[in-house]
Amino acid sequence: LKVPSTYDRSSVTYLVLDYPGDYHFNFVRNNVGKIVYSDKYYNNNVSFITMQSPYARNYAGANRAQLILENLISKRVANDIVAKWYSMDKDGKMSLDLIHSRGMFNATDEAYLQAKTTKRGNAQLEDYGNRLIDRSYVVVIDYYDIKTMEEAKVKDMRGWQTGFQAYLYKIDYNEAVQNKIYDAWIYDDDTPEVKASKREALSKIEIPLVFVNNVMLTATESESTKSSSLNILGSKKPKTDDELMAGVLQKSYDEVLYNLEMRVEHFRVITSIFGVRPIRAKIGKKEGIKTDNRYFAYEYVYDEKTDLTEQKFRGVIRATKKIANNVQVATGKSPTTEFYQTSGRRLQTGYLLQQKNDFGGELSVGYEIGEIGGIYGRLDIRTGRFVGARALFVYIEGGYESATYGANNPFDFKFTRYGAGLAKGLQLTRNSELRPYIGVGIEETKNPSDVKLSTVYYKGGANLNINIKHNVQIFGGVGYYITGDGKNESGVNLGSWDKDVFPGRSGMAIVAGLKIGF
Repeated sequence: LKVPSTYDRSSVTYLVLDYPGDYHFNFVRNNVGKIVYSDKYYNNNVSFITMQSPYARNYAGANRAQLILENLISKRVANDIVAKWYSMDKDGKMSLDLIHSRGMFNATDEAYLQAKTTKRGNAQLEDYGNRLIDRSYVVVIDYYDIKTMEEAKVKDMRGWQTGFQAYLYKIDYNEAVQNKIYDAWIYDDDTPEVKASKREALSKIEIPLVFVNNVMLTATESESTKSSSLNILGSKKPKTDDELMAGVLQKSYDEVLYNLEMRVEHFRVITSIFGVRPIRAKIGKKEGIKTDNRYFAYEYVYDEKTDLTEQKFRGVIRATKKIANNVQVATGKSPTTEFYQTSGRRLQTGYLLQQKNDFGGELSVGYEIGEIGGIYGRLDIRTGRFVGARALFVYIEGGYESATYGANNPFDFKFTRYGAGLAKGLQLTRNSELRPYIGVGIEETKNPSDVKLSTVYYKGGANLNINIKHNVQIFGGVGYYITGDGKNESGVNLGSWDKDVFPGRSGMAIVAGLKIGF
């Protein structure tokens, strides 16, 4: 699909389904107003944030999106949103001030500099606001299965977890609707009779809403109960239940938008490369950029055979932590955000960039050779957008190996291991990355008497990843296992794992395999 060459800011109206009397829902109702909304979207919230659900909590029908749509229509939410755009007062009088100011805010440096060369100047930028109304969206979130950590059976933690489903709707602000509104525009010199007639015409306008997409996710906010005992030493004061719920609601709002940006073209930022070495673009906090957000780069290439200019994919870049604070009207001198390249050819100034969110996951499958080896798997999760650190990963790993031990009575032991740790990506070239890591895990097996044996292991090393495609890599690396004491299932210490239990079972391991990002 062809990537659009321009980007207009969308607006979002945020609503939460309310379930009066529902267990724990009072915590949602009391804290939903604390959400900090993204700078990337115009805030088109209406006079209410919670809306009574059109279906019961235990409703099992497949038409929830339609029932919510009908509820939005009956409440004339789309009309309220358009009325906000036009700053409509209780008497039906409207103004273009908000549309013009948002048009100015929406304009890029390129649009600003271009407008300066025209006779209309800023008026041209203000007119951009008219097309923004058709980028008006409504997000409705349905929270369910709200539990405390105790109810979720999570030990030594307090807080909340919840599932939620978000439904996205779009205002269909077509030319016919716009003409009806302009025909009913009330002017100061209109007679009382004309004003009354126009108010009646406004009240009869039905502004269409259409269902676009939905996502289903979970959110958790918690803290350790063990830390509360350290308060006397001056540690951080424990959060209240309301503060923890506010954290859940903020996370759910952020994740809904991040996931919808994967699916909705209008939500994806589009710009061009402003400079290279380092790669820079005139986007930043105004566009909601966070560290490690992913962008695809495209070049316009003329095809002599078709006599057409085509877009060619040229590479992938990610945002560094140097994100521009550009929350302002364009002046032609907007600051730039820096990016680093993770795939593709050398990029040039002027290449088109489009936001392409990913889940930040990378699944590796391979084989290890060494004193500890066998089939190996690992899942790396990119944390940049949460912690602000470039190419920082948390990972979980697992392995399986069959190995024979015992000089007098050899036995084929089946070893399984699982662990977790931290990894840091170091981009060596545009298409290769060195990723050092450190972690801890547990290795388990059973002896001939079917008694479980286990040990803790510590592991450090580094993998070299080489691109096949932007999201497919071959990798190879070296790791080093350090094992502790072995124990049986009763907790009895068996001595050193690599000396007394399984001689030599520690040390260096070489790994190679395939990795896929998603």
